Order: sequence, then structure tokens, then C-alpha cells
Amino acid sequence: MFFNKFFCAILPVMLASTGWSETISEKLIIQELERTQTDPDSAIQVVIDAPADYVFMFLTTRLHEYVANASALEFDHSGSAMSDRLSAGTLRTATMDNGDLLVQRFLIIDKPKEFAYYTNMQRSTIKAPLRYSVSRYRLTDLNESQTQLNVAITYRATSRLFAFVVRKAFNSALRRDFERAAGIISSAYTTEKAP
Repeated sequence: MFFNKFFCAILPVMLASTGWSETISEKLIIQELERTQTDPDSAIQVVIDAPADYVFMFLTTRLHEYVANASALEFDHSGSAMSDRLSAGTLRTATMDNGDLLVQRFLIIDKPKEFAYYTNMQRSTIKAPLRYSVSRYRLTDLNESQTQLNVAITYRATSRLFAFVVRKAFNSALRRDFERAAGIISSAYTTEKAP
């Protein structure tokens, strides 16, 4: 029950408490980013009834609207390539209903085709049995009003004991959570485009 509740609450953004965290090298982050293309730990594909530009904007700037129990979202561009907008290096911090923080650093921003981020375990306070995660999102226009979203994620459990349980829970929740997110994004687009 714990894992089901946990994975439903934070989509594929897998975090570790500060007690489990350790410094993850930039080299490992880049290796894991590459691995999202060749051998991800989890992957999902969904179709969203909205154009890619809208889906990209929603996924990157409105996380608190599609992640259960997220209540606020802030951005820090001070370490990013462009100090006034979302770019590689931007930190995205979601505040959860219970006050916990989910902190992610964008690694790639290629609007509206692709983005990727690393979840900063040392700055996040959500508890989960993971050392790190790297997520890559790819968007493809199917037509003027539909987008195919491919998400690939790499992560490492805090111990071998947790690895099997984490993978099983993660994979079972991933499709359900992204189908829910697709519905939220599609509904928001329909509502916002209406005259």
C-alpha cells in the first residue's frame, strides 16, 4: 500500500530523503541521461489531445496541476543558460501539500520536442528508496491537436533489497499516472482554447 500511495503521489519523479542522499557526479548524470535513450529502467508512451507546444509548456511549467499532492511550483534560473526563462540549469521546485519539496534541475530544453531533468536528491525532502533519477520527455506532433509523449526514466534504488520492489511499483504506477496526466492536460487545453 505504501508504494502504491507513493507512486501515485509523485508520478515518475522518484526522490530520496536527505538521509539517503549522496552527491551524484555530473558524469553519472550525463551517463544516465544517455541511458534514457538506450536502456531506461522505465518507459511509457501516451497520446495527449493537445498540440506539442501546449503539452511541452504544461509539463514543464505546470507540474503542480498534474502531479497529485503538489500545491505550488517555483523556478530558479540563476544557474541556467538563460537567466530569464526555462533553460538547461533551471531548478524547478514543487511544494507538496505536506510541505515536502521536489527539486529538479533541467538538463535539456529543446522546445517543443524534448526536455530532461535530474531530480536533486540532496535538495528534495520527499522520502523514497532511491538514490537518483533522470527523466527524458520526447514529444511528437501526430497532427494539429494530438501529441505523442514518450517518457524514459533511469534511476537507482538505495539498496539491492529495494531495487526489485521499486522497479515493480514504479512500472505499475507509471502508465496509470501518465494516462491521468494526459487526461488533465487534454482537459485543460480544451477549456483554455474555448472562446
